[in-house]
Parts: sequence; C-alpha cells; structure tokens
Amino acid sequence: MAMVQQLPTSVRRVEKGHPRGTGVCPTRPHHSFEVHTDASDFAIGGVLMQEGHPIAFESRKLSDTEWRYTVQEKEMAAIVHCFRVWRHYLLGATFVIMIGNIATSYFQKQRKLSPKQARWQDFLAEFDYRLEYTPSKANVVAGALSRKAKLATMNSSQP
Repeated sequence: MAMVQQLPTSVRRVEKGHPRGTGVCPTRPHHSFEVHTDASDFAIGGVLMQEGHPIAFESRKLSDTEWRYTVQEKEMAAIVHCFRVWRHYLLGATFVIMIGNIATSYFQKQRKLSPKQARWQDFLAEFDYRLEYTPSKANVVAGALSRKAKLATMNSSQP
C-alpha cells in the first residue's frame, strides 16, 4: 500500500482509467504500439501503449556515466533502454516513439555520430519505428516515471 501512495499522481490516474483497475492491458496482435519515453536529470522512463491503453511501464535511475549525458543522449538512452526491455513486443511490429525533446527526433538523420550513438543506431536499426515529437504536457506518464522522487534522492549525493 505504501508503494501505491508514492506513485506520481499521473501514473495513478492511468491506473484508475483502466477498466480492470490494474493499469495494464494485454496486448492485441496486429494492433500498433506507441512507446512514450522521457528523461530527467536523474532517471529515464517510458510507457508502452496500444490503442491508448498502457501495456507496460519502465523506469530506472541513471548510472553515474549516464548522469553526465547531454539531454539528447539521456532521451536516446531512455529509448534504447525501453526497446531492450520491450524487445519481445516491438520486434516485427511497426510503431511510433513519442519523445519530449525535439532535437532527439533528428537522431536518425544525424550525420556525425559518436561511437556510443553509432552503437545505439545499430541496435535501433532492428526495429521498424518512427520518432515523433510530443510536447511534455502530452507525455505525462513517461515524464512522471522519469521524475520519481525516490530516484531523485538516490542521486542526491552527486553535484
């Protein structure tokens, strides 16, 4: 019960909106997915959705190395992490990634890549997706998952 009270309000709203009250729906074959991701200064998060219903949630704190990434790299780290976790859902499917940082939407067209970005691009090439920018106001659940208060306190010793 204490864990539920600590969830961000937006996540609780999603859970209450689900007819079964669990917040997570079973997948439907041959229906498209949406991946919503976001990154903050201390964590990354995402939600896998299908027809407006959440399928899975994911979030984690950034490592010491990731903590020093640029905003665009943090956003890409969120995408790569969520793809790894939800690979079994996403391989072979065509889907959209909704991102809150407009610069990240140009990642696929970027000509000069760092070695890390090149590895990410190689990994992402396995999937059939397109990036779409969505304002932060519309990316509420992924934003809440990337800003969980508990994850912020875990990194509070860092400058």
